[in-house]
Amino acid sequence: MNKQEIMALLEKEKMTPQKRKGQNFLVDADIARKIVKLLEPYYTDVIEIGPGLGALTNELLSKTTNFTAIEIDRGFVRVLRKKYPTLNIIEQDFLDYKVPRETKAVISNIPYYITTKIIEKVLLETENLKRFVFMTQIDVKDRLLAKPRTKAYGPLRVLLSLLGDIEQKLIVTADKFYPVPHVDSAVFCFTRHKKDFPTREFYLFLNNAFLNRRKTIYNNLKNIFNKENILITLNKYKLDENIRAEAIAPEVLFELFKTLSSKKDG
Repeated sequence: MNKQEIMALLEKEKMTPQKRKGQNFLVDADIARKIVKLLEPYYTDVIEIGPGLGALTNELLSKTTNFTAIEIDRGFVRVLRKKYPTLNIIEQDFLDYKVPRETKAVISNIPYYITTKIIEKVLLETENLKRFVFMTQIDVKDRLLAKPRTKAYGPLRVLLSLLGDIEQKLIVTADKFYPVPHVDSAVFCFTRHKKDFPTREFYLFLNNAFLNRRKTIYNNLKNIFNKENILITLNKYKLDENIRAEAIAPEVLFELFKTLSSKKDG
């Protein structure tokens, strides 16, 4: 739908976009097609999070099999059910949704304020995930593509880099939305490669390692692991005991996790 069609639909349904929920609707069909194409070839067992008025949904329905849309806003659900009678749509907060085990791909125009929570849930709960395509405020790029020794480098970036590859694919300027947001958006594509990865356990380790960014990794972990074992392990990987988690590469953090976990279990 273009801007005029969206405005007319919202007026007809007596709906007003809620800024605090990040309700900005894509008004460019060509961009919608480009975003959906990024799922290729994973068009089976797809979930769309927060379809809104269906900018991506329309294109997804023509390409996907076993497609489910998850939408929390009752007004949007009503509109989508009228527009797409055969659409499998679930009225629920995605953060409370039990993701089906067979889910292979996830796509979404994610509101900025819950971007991290949604990505975490997808990575932790979709064990058979192949690809995740999401559009969000361009500022998120700093967190998703951060390098060690930078302020934005943290648990989410580490997990993404170890599970697969993430790339920024498109920039979508603010004028392609209604209402027009204050900043541009970016479309990211994540392809998972690693299987049999202790995702939950490692992510818990990371959250503890980065718990207080001003503290050393030793001080952040000493209440969880044996102090001597932490020092021995740091020395094994030629790391100073005063090093902080943000200065350690993803692969080394995973080695620390494996070594410390094995000592703890032992």
